Amino acid sequence: MEEIETVPLSVSAGGGGFSSWLQRRLPALRWARAYDRTSAAADAVAGVTLGLTLVPQSIAYASLANLPVQYGLYSAFVGTMLYVLLGTVKEVSIGPTSLMALLTLQACRDLPIDFVVLLTFLSGCIVLLMGLLRLDFLVDLISPSVTSGFTSATAIIIVVAQLKGLLGLSFVAESPAENLWQIAMRWRDVRAADCALAFVCCTTLLLLRKLKDVPLSPKRFKLKKTLWFISIGRNALVVFTASAFAFYTYDAKMPLFKLSGKVEPGLPKFGLPPFSTIVGNRTLGFLEMTTQLGSSLLLLPFVMVLANIAIAKAFSTGGRVDAAQEMLTLGVCNCVGALVRAMPTCGAFTRSAVSHSSGVRTPAAGLYSGIITLLALNYLTKYFFFIPKACLSSVLICAVIFMVDVGTARRLWRERRREALVAALTCGVGVCAGVEAAVLCGALASLAALLADLLRRPTLLMAIDKTVGGSVLLVRPRRALVYINAERFAARVRRAIDETDSQRELFVDCSALTLLDYTAVQVLGRLIKELESEGRQVVFFRASEEAARWLRRVPGLRADTLRERTLRDALRHSAVPATADGDAAALLDKDELLHEDV
Repeated sequence: MEEIETVPLSVSAGGGGFSSWLQRRLPALRWARAYDRTSAAADAVAGVTLGLTLVPQSIAYASLANLPVQYGLYSAFVGTMLYVLLGTVKEVSIGPTSLMALLTLQACRDLPIDFVVLLTFLSGCIVLLMGLLRLDFLVDLISPSVTSGFTSATAIIIVVAQLKGLLGLSFVAESPAENLWQIAMRWRDVRAADCALAFVCCTTLLLLRKLKDVPLSPKRFKLKKTLWFISIGRNALVVFTASAFAFYTYDAKMPLFKLSGKVEPGLPKFGLPPFSTIVGNRTLGFLEMTTQLGSSLLLLPFVMVLANIAIAKAFSTGGRVDAAQEMLTLGVCNCVGALVRAMPTCGAFTRSAVSHSSGVRTPAAGLYSGIITLLALNYLTKYFFFIPKACLSSVLICAVIFMVDVGTARRLWRERRREALVAALTCGVGVCAGVEAAVLCGALASLAALLADLLRRPTLLMAIDKTVGGSVLLVRPRRALVYINAERFAARVRRAIDETDSQRELFVDCSALTLLDYTAVQVLGRLIKELESEGRQVVFFRASEEAARWLRRVPGLRADTLRERTLRDALRHSAVPATADGDAAALLDKDELLHEDV
């Protein structure tokens, strides 16, 4: 049976009436009509598989955010269940992620948990507002090179932060450098048992990750499926085994491993997010709490949307995504999550990959994942006490080391070194100064690279007209003429005329020109006036409709040649004579290269 299509086509806001609007806002109404037993069975398998991945991941991500482990599970079940009704991409699973955990840690370090819950609620409100205003285009302001550098920096920060868990150490540090310094200072306090457990857990996780890729004969389908299932559920298997070992070897007076500690049992209480809290002996109001959260209230929602839409595009059919609906869904998941004291959530590539490889048919798979999370909260929390911290650190490190985007860095270095430098700068700033500074510096570096590209000199081509023994100059401006490069373009043209001793016409090929502004219009007007006062004619041709609209505003410009598609046609409208056999025009059409400034 074919997969049930869950990605809505782009529909205008006003078309189709209330029924069409309702189906866009509740995508479950689309796929539910074709839902059958085969799809339900496939979703059940995918949902259970995802649940076995989600539970240990959520516990580990709560630990990364320096929260009690149950808060990771509070965050896991709400998003997965709400996405069943509101989500548009069947593979996406809303829940805790390493990126959200790290940003939460940096925003709420040494603050009460009430700040985390308020951060979740306000982030959801901001994302919801972005969806209502259809501000998904803001995501495009962050280039892929910045995203690559930012992701790699996040992975490095997490790995360094979790080294203390592998070594059985306990301390508070804010930066990777401080973490490494503290480890060096406390080297004598390293616990051998925790190190041994971490080594076994990391080795097992990495080996089981490759288990699904073991080559087997197609006839041994059951064995291949069994190995695949063990590989996908490796986190749950390792956490369960390590916890069982810690449970049977537990000594209250001298525990063998550092453990997660007491966990609040049962389901979370439903209530409004805290708009005030007590820190020490002082009550902080809403404004004081938001002031403490600072720029995280803008950065975290933005990164949340960036990650979720990137995942949705990667797994959606044909790359088609209703970005506004995804933002609305993400906002609702976080707003409702705050009512059960959840940490900030979004989609994760690892969970989406698990769902995809599990054969998921619809977002209904999230229902089964949510149920498994609720069962774990209700019946297993008393055993979470025995989860070794070294095991959780191992799960985190083995999950994020593959986020270091070496492949993209290599491709960028081979094909576009300027963007490779942007990615390296973003990664370096992220590791040294934090992820907030990384996003800002990366975006500014990308903008600077774009402006530098606009400032590059225009391509100048010389074509010789043998008929009259003179010459014409052919100029092809790059992409845009705006305030930052218009004067440079005009100066380069004047210098080229002096260098080539061109006494005839200047032809401007506008085929690559896509953007002009008011400054460029005025500069071109002055250039035309200056050249015509010297007896030279200026002819613009091959302009797109968009460029032609702006060029018609240039004072003194001949608009009748703008839409001519060839140099031959532009010559026909100019004062340059051509022989009957068209030799001159044919030669000019070759655009014989004189020199090109890069």
